[in-house]
Amino acid sequence: WGADPLELLGGFRALANDKETHYPSALAPSGRVSWSTHQLESSSSSGEVAEVSLIVSFPNIDWPLLQSVYGWVALQYQAWARGHLTIAADSAQSIIFYADNVLEFWIDDDHYFGGDYYAYRRAPVVLHLNPGSHNVDIRLIRDVRVMGGIGEPKTSITLKAETSNGSLVLIRQKALIPDVVNGVFATPFASVPVRNEGRKAIDILDITTNVGTVSAVIIGIPPFNLAPGQTRPLSFRLTAQGNPPISFSLQVTYVERDSPECLLSTVISIAFSAHNRHSPHKITFLHPGGIVSYAILRAPSKKAISRLFPIKRLPILLNLHGAGLEADSHQVRHMLDSVPDLPSWVIFPTGVTPWSGDDWHTWGFADVEAAVAAIPGWIETVGWDGPSADASGWLVTGHSNGGRYEKSRQEAGAKICQVKEHGYSSIEGYVPYQMWAEANPGVTMLLQNSMRSFRHELLIPNFKGIPIVQQHGSADNNVPAFHSRRMNQLISQTNGDSSHQYVELKGKSHWFDGAMTTVPLLGFYDILGREADWAKLPQDFTTIIANPADMGPRGGLLVDLLISPDQLGRMDVERCPTSATWILRTSNILRFHFVASRNSDILPHKLVVDQVLLELPPGKEKFACWLSRSEQGFWHVRLCRRNIRPRSLLSQVSHDRQWLTKQRHGAQLGPLDSILRSVGRFLIRTSAPVSDVAVQIARNLFQYFAADSEIIDLSAAVDSQSGNVISVTLGTDPPILGSHSDPVGLDSGGGLYVRRREGIKTVFPFEVGLGAIFLRPLLRERLELVVWGFDKHGLKQAARLMPMLTGVGQPDFIVVSKRCAWEGAAGVLAMGSFDNFWKVSEASFVS
Repeated sequence: WGADPLELLGGFRALANDKETHYPSALAPSGRVSWSTHQLESSSSSGEVAEVSLIVSFPNIDWPLLQSVYGWVALQYQAWARGHLTIAADSAQSIIFYADNVLEFWIDDDHYFGGDYYAYRRAPVVLHLNPGSHNVDIRLIRDVRVMGGIGEPKTSITLKAETSNGSLVLIRQKALIPDVVNGVFATPFASVPVRNEGRKAIDILDITTNVGTVSAVIIGIPPFNLAPGQTRPLSFRLTAQGNPPISFSLQVTYVERDSPECLLSTVISIAFSAHNRHSPHKITFLHPGGIVSYAILRAPSKKAISRLFPIKRLPILLNLHGAGLEADSHQVRHMLDSVPDLPSWVIFPTGVTPWSGDDWHTWGFADVEAAVAAIPGWIETVGWDGPSADASGWLVTGHSNGGRYEKSRQEAGAKICQVKEHGYSSIEGYVPYQMWAEANPGVTMLLQNSMRSFRHELLIPNFKGIPIVQQHGSADNNVPAFHSRRMNQLISQTNGDSSHQYVELKGKSHWFDGAMTTVPLLGFYDILGREADWAKLPQDFTTIIANPADMGPRGGLLVDLLISPDQLGRMDVERCPTSATWILRTSNILRFHFVASRNSDILPHKLVVDQVLLELPPGKEKFACWLSRSEQGFWHVRLCRRNIRPRSLLSQVSHDRQWLTKQRHGAQLGPLDSILRSVGRFLIRTSAPVSDVAVQIARNLFQYFAADSEIIDLSAAVDSQSGNVISVTLGTDPPILGSHSDPVGLDSGGGLYVRRREGIKTVFPFEVGLGAIFLRPLLRERLELVVWGFDKHGLKQAARLMPMLTGVGQPDFIVVSKRCAWEGAAGVLAMGSFDNFWKVSEASFVS
């Protein structure tokens, strides 16, 4: 949210370096802070490249006392630093600027938000600077998740500036290429980041190799567009005749938009890594977002196969890595080497990035599903003749950020058991942000509600009947053992101890060699070969739904819609032991249906839903109906195929399917981060006056999610496209906000309106700093995210609320004022959720 108290004074950029001037601070002695001078930790300059490292600490603050009262929360602070970048040249230079562990900075009068907080170095900022000295103002933000909670709370950053020739660059170090397995590409997909370091738009036309037996073809229809300053992943398909070479070169042909007749090209070299089929190796695949991602795959060993013959398929062991780790790192790739003969397929997904996209949630979990779905293609490509993979049988293991309890909300129907290694309960439970800003309780409630899918403590009932082992070191000072102890207590209270085990390893720290192959875990892995122990559905179970779009089925039951988006949904299921009848008690459930699963043979013939008897269609026909609740509270069976003949007790049958076109459903559900469910690249619509904001959004999407975005004109048609749309617009009369029927829009009287469910319209007059960000529906479950500002200040304030870092909280719509700059969420004029009919929900805040 970016609350910065100095913005009330015009911002740090407006302050002069004066050690005699003091500013109020709740952390410092006497409640005041002032300027100080810090020496650089290191610096180097070669003419072409300049790099500095800075470590900032505040020893005059009594951190031990603050921590003793508030815990790690007290160690999260912000500060500002000012330096200078000198261009010692005779003419303007194009500069590539890296800002490791920085979220926000200014270069002279130009503001950049997003930075590179996790030090990915994937999407640096492209600057064009004149000769001379330039102010560099860096906002320092200390986050325990990134920088740790042990010792003095220091903040460390690294800045790097290097000159550029101002043209197209292929980033060889970030190229993503599959491994070679038994003489063939493990998978055909590849990508390389391309960056436009010039001032003109670029169209990429073709990609070729220098080896006649290897061909590369761009995925999608060229030209591939790059706005000035933009970095995108160029995805392509590789094919080889015979054994691929050890290395080869890629050549990209392109034109500058205003000189289409002048063909240009750039070349990089690529090398392969070769493995056998049974060793861990890199496979690539298409993420739903239209990018190429990768995972490390280990196929079942010959010994494991020989033990299990004649089994036709084996379950999948997923290992989710911790924060800051590449799946291709030695630690991840080889953490199960000491158990080479597990009776399973083993996948180490990436979640797309070392921080697993959004912490293994919307974007990151889609990557897990895509990795699993890539196994059949690998089987065909390498000519595998062993057992196939059982995509409905997962053992989910994970460490730290990958060992959290997020799987309590996802794909319960595919999960067979879980291993939680040194995981924390939730982001808020780990290190809250409660000291950063105060706000109206109605606002904080909405922020909490927008993060409900991350509150794993509230979703514990979903674990019932799923075998679970928790393991935690007693000496872990990164993720304290309290988190696992607390979740152990909650699981035991809610679900009993029948399928749950907690192991605490005395004296062990956060990570140690063999952490994933301890004696307790080795015993638990044996369950992979005992389907009867994990395939059984409990006689009674409960499903808690934070967001239906995030949930998989349990017992074949899949919830589609909640009555209110501002509350959790709950479904208690009791299976009658003497008849094919299930008794359901629901809370805040509007619609659900049955899906085929490994337990389909035990699905009921009749349901008693909230004391209403419903008879289901026979056999597979039950998968072609929805069960929905009317406004009067009565349950009905809705048939989606008209050739199904109602049976005797189907008096509550309806063939109405209008809800599919009128109601919000599927991938459209959820707060702002639901925009990440894009099927295909993001389309960012914009106009020339705000193109810099569009490039910033595209840069942040690529930096933090490795997501692809195409920047197009604001008037471009998008109905035929597959990806979600982000519309960036400015002023009092943008064409995309011309409709007066939307819940959020522009009022003819001169302002931005929010129309509540009862039809009451609140208008916020145009003023400096007014902006908004909100979701709108598109066809085929797609979404549009509108980012609007009355002026550039309001637009940038709204744009910084684009989903980027997890744990922030962004409801479906937010109207910002200039006060948000120094008050954060406390400065909003309105925020809240849209209901199932895209109307402002009753719990929303409108000032």
